Amino acid sequence: MRTVSGVNFPVLEVPRRAGDPPALVADNARILATLDWRPRYDDIETIVASALKWETQLRDGVWS
Repeated sequence: MRTVSGVNFPVLEVPRRAGDPPALVADNARILATLDWRPRYDDIETIVASALKWETQLRDGVWS
């Protein structure tokens, strides 16, 4: 996400490929009801920021 990364990266929108679904929707209700587990992050901006931090540290060999 540009707002999280601060980078204005290019986005190329193209038609779906053969076999691609028109939309994907995830629902975590079943796993929340089944397991004694809760996600650490529940909003997309925080999830993307965490993933970006992980990838940046992996690339740079820095761990915190």
